[in-house]
Amino acid sequence: MGSKHSVRLRQRLTAAILENGLLVALILFSAVVAYIKPSMFRWNSLEGIVRQSADIAVIAFPLALLVMSGSVDLSVGSLAAFCAIITTMAAQRLGFFPGALVGMATGIAIGALHGFLVSYLRLHPVVTTLGGLTLWQGLSLLLTNAKTVGMGSIPDSVLDYGIGINQIFFLPVHFYILVAAYIACWALAHKHKFGERVLAVGGGERAAFLVGIDVRITKLLAHALAGLGAALAGLMMLIRSGAVHGSDGDGLEFRALTIVLLGGVSFQGGQGKMRGVLVSLFFMTLLRSSLVMLRTPLYYQHMSSGVLIILALLMESLIRKKGLSGA
Repeated sequence: MGSKHSVRLRQRLTAAILENGLLVALILFSAVVAYIKPSMFRWNSLEGIVRQSADIAVIAFPLALLVMSGSVDLSVGSLAAFCAIITTMAAQRLGFFPGALVGMATGIAIGALHGFLVSYLRLHPVVTTLGGLTLWQGLSLLLTNAKTVGMGSIPDSVLDYGIGINQIFFLPVHFYILVAAYIACWALAHKHKFGERVLAVGGGERAAFLVGIDVRITKLLAHALAGLGAALAGLMMLIRSGAVHGSDGDGLEFRALTIVLLGGVSFQGGQGKMRGVLVSLFFMTLLRSSLVMLRTPLYYQHMSSGVLIILALLMESLIRKKGLSGA
């Protein structure tokens, strides 16, 4: 009896560390940064952090749902740039807003294609989407002749989220985009049957199938959602700068995946909470901004992301071993 109680206590303690450890780290890190660089927490700097968080949130939150399902998409960075290029090409003929819809549809269609290859043809998601990463980037460079395109195709009313309306109720537009993206993905993950199916499929496809869940369509929809997130990220890149290059999405997929894994989403699927991904998002954005303001060499900035993603996988492995030994 006592051993069972100690096992449950260890499991609860492990869960508490997993859920709140990063939040504690974020608070401590913020305190250290505030002491070293007080200007980091001035209003202008905080607006910059919110802006950067919103830019990556639209791709990280849907990717978290996909990883929960036991799959992954490593092409979302190059897909974001490709969708932005498609948007500019369509906007030049149809106008900006119809062009944006074409870009969104392209992202959904390509995401669904990845989902079809993974769930119906049983191709490995890492290999499939790694191929997509080079394919969509190569096609982007081919369509644009490796040049920056889109200049003049974005109207001033929406350029950088609207000249003159960059704030609503004293808060940047990016804040509302971030909140909307989080609420939508949080509701899908934790308040909708789709989230239950995603976690069930990620936890075990055979068991999910036996309880009546369509495993293949669930994964396909999760991939389509990740494609939509990539298209939104591409649109935001385009609106921010007014132009796009085929290489603009380089590294975006690994930044998003680092946020997802550091937020407690299991790379093997079946486990994760959106609030952990939100905390991880702010932690990573603050880390990147701090390194830039402290004039840290660029190679150290890249190394920090690599170290964090390895630590996230190591933590997941240790927690899984503890869970198995305690079961």
